Amino acid sequence: MQYLVMISRSENASSMSPHKEEVEAEAEFVRRLYASGIVRQVWLRAEGGACMISEADDEDGLRQLLGELPLVKTGYLAPPQISRLRSYSGFGPRSL
Repeated sequence: MQYLVMISRSENASSMSPHKEEVEAEAEFVRRLYASGIVRQVWLRAEGGACMISEADDEDGLRQLLGELPLVKTGYLAPPQISRLRSYSGFGPRSL
């Protein structure tokens, strides 16, 4: 299944500043998820945070895995919001 994952800064983020090592650990974690096929696409959002298309067998497992993101664990990022995606039917055969 594919999921849309929205990642935002936590409410406490304005009083925090992640260390360079934490930012690099976050990037390495996401690179490993990409290399393993869990993260299919990832973007930074202009207003802060990130979004990604992820693939996983179940939402709970994905939620648990993304809860291990280093900046989520430090509290700089809020727990990711995860939405299951369905196929768009508008491109399929049309019946009149």
